Amino acid sequence: MLTRDMLRDRRGSAAVEFAFIAPIVLMLYYGMVEATQALLANRRASALTTAVGDLVTQQAQVSAADVDNIFNASEAIMKPFPVDGLAIRVTSIEINASGTPVSRWTRASGTIPVTNVGTVATSMRTPNGAVLRAETLYTFRTPFQQMMPGAFTFRHKMDLAPRAGVLIQLINP
Repeated sequence: MLTRDMLRDRRGSAAVEFAFIAPIVLMLYYGMVEATQALLANRRASALTTAVGDLVTQQAQVSAADVDNIFNASEAIMKPFPVDGLAIRVTSIEINASGTPVSRWTRASGTIPVTNVGTVATSMRTPNGAVLRAETLYTFRTPFQQMMPGAFTFRHKMDLAPRAGVLIQLINP
């Protein structure tokens, strides 16, 4: 008789259902928070690539200190994300008379794998012209490291034509 009464009693069923569903809902919530943070970090890294390239291409010559100051300003663009996983590189590329790209100088902050300057788009290979390549590599670790363990690595590359139309010179390297 006691067993039959317990089977008909529905008073605790909502609590049991909640106990089954709550962990799934929490996992979905934290997973979405971490995915959103990763997407925002990727977007900031992309904006940083554009900003660095744009700032360097504004002049016909830059000093090493100017480029380093631009790299230091990158912390403001990446906020609120930490910059300890950030690497930036700027490369001035000359397009020779035959349309072949040749690297003239590179300045970097952090460790970033070397890219082939031969990958400059053919539309930007104006003979006796110039291109500036800005690159970023950002390693993002989620704040919770629960739903998405490990790190995301975002790499962005942008080739820009110098505004003065000439090869950007690096002074005081």
